[in-house]
Amino acid sequence: MIKKIRDIYYDELDHEHRIMLCLICAELFLIGVVRLWPEQPQPNREYEDTFTDEVTYVENAIITKQTTAPAAPPKPIVPVPVPNDEIIEEEIDFPEFDEIFTRYDATGEQGTAETEGEGEIVGSPQQPAGLVRIVEPTIPSAAKRADVKALIEVTFLVGTNGNVEDFFISEIRVYDGATYETVNEIGFGLMQAVTEAASKWRFSPARDDGKPVRTYVVNTFRIGF
Repeated sequence: MIKKIRDIYYDELDHEHRIMLCLICAELFLIGVVRLWPEQPQPNREYEDTFTDEVTYVENAIITKQTTAPAAPPKPIVPVPVPNDEIIEEEIDFPEFDEIFTRYDATGEQGTAETEGEGEIVGSPQQPAGLVRIVEPTIPSAAKRADVKALIEVTFLVGTNGNVEDFFISEIRVYDGATYETVNEIGFGLMQAVTEAASKWRFSPARDDGKPVRTYVVNTFRIGF
């Protein structure tokens, strides 16, 4: 029978059929091995759960306290600025009221307001007199053509009610470039223009110890600057 099968395999079957037959036989062999392989007995394992208490040992820590705090860092030294400005103390000498007429009666350039007033004249009151009204002089055309440059200082006597009791021209400086000359009089109608403007000035009264007092106020009129 084996010879007959061998003759059929080699003589009657084509090459493709022989390959397919081989594959079928191999698959049947593998299936038989898997199906017919005896099962291996597995040993029974008994599991025993054991529990143990886990003990953790902690060493006793020594608690220390710092009795003294560390010294604070030193504060930075801030340099103190030293001003380089030079302070010049200048004292203003106010003329006595009686000297007004002695000095300026001859020139007739004192103000035209009334000079009679009540109360003592305070040279440096706690609260100086305040300006209420300012009038600038009208420069004559002759002074403009001559290009006159001058500073005319006027001293006002302000009463307890703020009115100007008197005023006078206390200094005249005539400038020539950067230099100046102090003179007693100046022409071109400038002195009259300044006195007319000064007569229209108004002030609020000065106060000393909370009371209105009489005091002097100095102002400089700039001509040609």
